[in-house]
Amino acid sequence: MTSEAQIAANRLNAQRSTGPRTARGKAALARNALKHGLTAKTVVLFDESKVAFERFHQAQALDFEPRTDGECALVEQIAILAWRLQRASRAEAALVNAEAERRRERLAVDPDTTLRVDTSIMFDWLNEGMSALTRYEAVIARQLDRAIATLEARQARRRAREGAGAQQHPADKKETQFAEGNQ
Repeated sequence: MTSEAQIAANRLNAQRSTGPRTARGKAALARNALKHGLTAKTVVLFDESKVAFERFHQAQALDFEPRTDGECALVEQIAILAWRLQRASRAEAALVNAEAERRRERLAVDPDTTLRVDTSIMFDWLNEGMSALTRYEAVIARQLDRAIATLEARQARRRAREGAGAQQHPADKKETQFAEGNQ
């Protein structure tokens, strides 16, 4: 049973505990719950380059050639989803590499161990982590496919209207002017 003195000491210690005070400490604390980053609120994580993401996003914009605000929003969504899909591949590789390294270290210490550095066997051991990654990866891939299909359908409708010589829809005209101003 906890004594009154211990309870008092715990309360005193709890009052002194204020958490991290430096920017570095606060940034480290903010990453505590981060496991793989596939559902992170921020697009670019601490170990990724914002410049690289911006270049990636611009490359997507060049590939898809959005003309309206709606198309620009879909291209941004496509860039974010494709970026996360790449992150999933890196996370998967890191998981396998970490397990392989753990097994190599174990073999170096205990050559008679039954652990082998064999990828097919490691996947059995990594099943829980890999299955979560695979689920997230599948969800992201479906979202990406849907965003691309939606963008292509919108662009096809816009091109059909433009090709038919039809008057541009007022919303499309407004979006086109806004998108051209942001390029």
